[in-house]
Amino acid sequence: MKYAFCFFVWLGAVGICGEKVLAQENYVDWPIENVAIYESGARIVRAGTVKLDEQGRANYIVGGLARRISEGMVQVQLSERWSLVSSLHRESMARGVHSEVKIALAELNDELESNRQTFAMRNALSQTYAEELAMIQSNRKVSGNELLLVEDLAEHADFWRKRVKELKYLMLELQLEIEALQKEQADINTKREEWKKKREQREGQFVLQLSGPANDVANVTLIYLALDASWSPVYDASVAPDGSISMKRFARVKQSTENDWDEVPLTFTVGRPNQSLSPPAIYPQTLSIIRSQSTNAYEWAPSMEASDDEPEFRMDQQLSAMRASNQAGSALDRYDFVPENAAFVAGSGRPERVYLDAFPLRAKLTYLALPSLSEEAYQLALANEWAQQQMLPGKVNILTNGMHRGSFQMDLPAPGDTLRLPLGQDTRVRCSRERLVDLCSSSAFGGSRRTTQSFELVVENQHNRSIDVVVEDRVPVSNSTDIEVEVIELGGGQLDPVSGMVTWNQTLGPLETKTIVFSYSVSFPKGHALRGL
Repeated sequence: MKYAFCFFVWLGAVGICGEKVLAQENYVDWPIENVAIYESGARIVRAGTVKLDEQGRANYIVGGLARRISEGMVQVQLSERWSLVSSLHRESMARGVHSEVKIALAELNDELESNRQTFAMRNALSQTYAEELAMIQSNRKVSGNELLLVEDLAEHADFWRKRVKELKYLMLELQLEIEALQKEQADINTKREEWKKKREQREGQFVLQLSGPANDVANVTLIYLALDASWSPVYDASVAPDGSISMKRFARVKQSTENDWDEVPLTFTVGRPNQSLSPPAIYPQTLSIIRSQSTNAYEWAPSMEASDDEPEFRMDQQLSAMRASNQAGSALDRYDFVPENAAFVAGSGRPERVYLDAFPLRAKLTYLALPSLSEEAYQLALANEWAQQQMLPGKVNILTNGMHRGSFQMDLPAPGDTLRLPLGQDTRVRCSRERLVDLCSSSAFGGSRRTTQSFELVVENQHNRSIDVVVEDRVPVSNSTDIEVEVIELGGGQLDPVSGMVTWNQTLGPLETKTIVFSYSVSFPKGHALRGL
């Protein structure tokens, strides 16, 4: 039993020593090798050298990582005959921060105590000067029974004047010094709060337990998906007078991993990464339609504006919603964009704009006139061969003749359809709308009333070149069986009977003017008022 007891004690000692060996952790901050940024998330690759101990084991803490990751997609590349015993992602204070904060707070506390002592002494001295000044001022009058020689009175006045002046200066100097001490005290307190916040900050860490040949040294690569990163495309479209478009593509990227990406190779990838080893489910592709106000087979997204003092938060929300709706029922092509030059992306979440590439677009300039809304026509650039340029939905900044005209949110049409880029209004292409009162009439017949309305549209081209203009107006549509609308004249226009939209395709030569007349009648029961006409 004695020998058995010694054997168990020896095993216990070995176990304790083994635990001490495993408990020894090496804290490292491996550099970022490259980053692939998705529309939501970023694939980050870090690498470093690992040395195994005499027992062929190593316990490493890789710090300085993102706090929010996809834990199911962590990958570790190891050398041959190496194995990953365990891995753990956690949030913890960075190594050395606790002692750094402790030293900094101790120094600031010493400075604060010295400041308070100096402040108390200066305040006491200021009160002493104030009491002396009050005493002098209370004794500056001579009593009625006292008689002073002129020389004594002059000496008394001179003393009062000099001492009061001296006290005033001393009190002013003390007041300035006290104000400086108060400012210094406020600065010290601000620094103390900053260091206290730093003490509460956490970083992402990976705890890796590795095993392999004893004393072996090899490179280990860590790949993980950070969730707090995203990018979206932004375009600068410079439109020439002949309709040719020079497109510059940028990536609007932001990340909140609290680690700056400085001179790190970046790749911008279209789509979203898989967050599981299991293959995703494929759901049926369903289609739906909505009422469109345009003549194209797609619906334009509304323009989204953001002021300079806002971080474009509202725009990001709308872009995310649009991307989610686009990807919900269709498989988008996968594109990778690699910037030619190195970029810097702050880890604080501040958006950065990174140049990607440039490409030309052949387009045709045309005009859209909406006389019921505005006399000035809208200029459009129509491009057919856009799908070959790997374009994506995003914000487009329009530039003409070196001037920024504005921006809009581009939602791409179906491949094979025409891409329309709005260029804003052109004051030299106008279309007026006037009611022809002489041709308007109202009459009664039987139990109904009938009103006839006529309008004249005048399209004017003030350019020294020929242009194509699409004029759009409307005739009313009825939502009641008691109201009947009859088209009398359209002047060559095409009517959509469902929406009531009338379209005229016109070609105007240089400085040419054309006139369009259309009219319609509306019948409704007597004794009723017609609204919406």
